[in-house]
Amino acid sequence: MREILDAALGLLEKGEPFALVTLVAQQGSTPRAAGAQMLVRGDGSIAGTIGGGLLEATTMREAAKAISGGRSHVTTVELTGQSVSGPAMICGGHAAVLVAYVAAGDPGLRALLDELAQARDDARAAWLYTFFAAEPGPTEVRYCVLRDGAEPVGELPCAPAELRALAGKIAVHGSAQLPDGRSVSVEALLPPTTAVICGAGHVARALAPVAAAVGFEVVVLDDRPEFAAAERFPDASRVVLLGSFAGALAGLELTSRSFIVVVTRGHAHDFSVLEQALRTPAGYIGLMGSSSKREKIFKALSANGFSAADLDRIFSPIGIAIAAETPAELAVSITAELISVRAAMAG
Repeated sequence: MREILDAALGLLEKGEPFALVTLVAQQGSTPRAAGAQMLVRGDGSIAGTIGGGLLEATTMREAAKAISGGRSHVTTVELTGQSVSGPAMICGGHAAVLVAYVAAGDPGLRALLDELAQARDDARAAWLYTFFAAEPGPTEVRYCVLRDGAEPVGELPCAPAELRALAGKIAVHGSAQLPDGRSVSVEALLPPTTAVICGAGHVARALAPVAAAVGFEVVVLDDRPEFAAAERFPDASRVVLLGSFAGALAGLELTSRSFIVVVTRGHAHDFSVLEQALRTPAGYIGLMGSSSKREKIFKALSANGFSAADLDRIFSPIGIAIAAETPAELAVSITAELISVRAAMAG
């Protein structure tokens, strides 16, 4: 969503038309789930993806038609080819796709996207609702933005509470029906999930760019000046040189969207950070280390009053089991687990 938002605002500023493509329904197997979005520019380049392959190529052609004709429409794409050598995709499903034409400099959409950009800058949640006719063919497209702590912007076809309640159905089915018979899809712009990497050694250096590449805002902490250096972590939003790990998390605003990755250089530092992490609402706490290390640290945490439920919050061994050994492999394993937990949080 953030990539598409930036691209759309840039095109509106330059006065160039484009198309917003949304996968609004699916049956069977498709490359991406309903709700996936892509922006298609007039020159054919894209931001975002709805899954690549023939589905994306087909909808890019549909987007070109929408831009040249100045009209939005809903189309269906069959993915039921039987041969791997044929032109059709063999996923086995079919998809309904909304291809929404956006006129050059559209002031209405610009106001909506400015609202989304403000929510992003304020680190507040916002939702872009898109209203359209459900049946394949030409359609009029309208939008609404609901932002935490702000009045709705755009068309409001029903009470905001009713619109928010539809988000659950949309998350499952890709779209839902409005009281007036139109369909509605929604794209959420949520505050970034933060990956706080405690320790700035080899694993942290490999992990930071991978976590950043999949959308985490990376913060790296260490008490060694030669390790906690910004030039070692160009993908991190912050690199913090600590006085000691004893107060490592004190200056951070941690929420349920915070992920704490403990990869320090020693048991004592790990233990200190875990004590602090368990007193926060962090949605993920991961500890790297052997089973014997884990056992010793958990025993010490229990002795300090932490319950079994507290310890159950800790992911250890950290990462998805892929027999990872090198820092690069561990970075992939850990990031995979972060993605999985983040997806579970989003439902």
